[in-house]
Amino acid sequence: MIDAADCITDITYRLGFQDADDLDATGTWVTSTELYEFADEAVQRLAYLAGAFITYDSSITVSEGTAVYDEPAANVYTLAAWLGTANLRLTPVRELWALDATWSATSGASTRASLDAGSIGTITLYPNPSAGGTLNQIAEEYPCTIALDASTVQLPIPLQDWLSYRMLEAARRKESDGTQTEMADHYEQRAATYEEIVQHLYGVGA
Repeated sequence: MIDAADCITDITYRLGFQDADDLDATGTWVTSTELYEFADEAVQRLAYLAGAFITYDSSITVSEGTAVYDEPAANVYTLAAWLGTANLRLTPVRELWALDATWSATSGASTRASLDAGSIGTITLYPNPSAGGTLNQIAEEYPCTIALDASTVQLPIPLQDWLSYRMLEAARRKESDGTQTEMADHYEQRAATYEEIVQHLYGVGA
């Protein structure tokens, strides 16, 4: 587990501040609140880039005759799904049309699930379920928001440096008296190297 608060402690002097009080003094060009926001943006981006935050979800109750369901708010991409004990094959909508010209009106025991047949953020079951149950999913998800009172995230300790680099990059790219685009580019390149490693270890994300 890594802690954005530790990152802030680490990068404060690199941003030209003596300590936390100096960082949050009135009128500074960047604040600790902004640094937490930068950390949150970096982690949310990582959740999309790599399968670093995989979870099991069983929060969706399926009703007979209803095919389309809203995914959990944190869902990035569903990797596997099953209704009760029946495995659902993830199928793009173009294949549903090829399989069944009237697929949206077909009812029966669901055997497939589509992530693009409905609106963004929904999952569509095919055939339209003739019986209810629980939709179980293994999915990539966004982690909880990083903030002052919730600064930890479930990532390996070596990625503490990655998060520091992303925070430094965002701070130095911010339009302010502290803007240093050449340093921001440098930090971005360092962070990108870590992200390539993360993708190798966890797999490419959505």
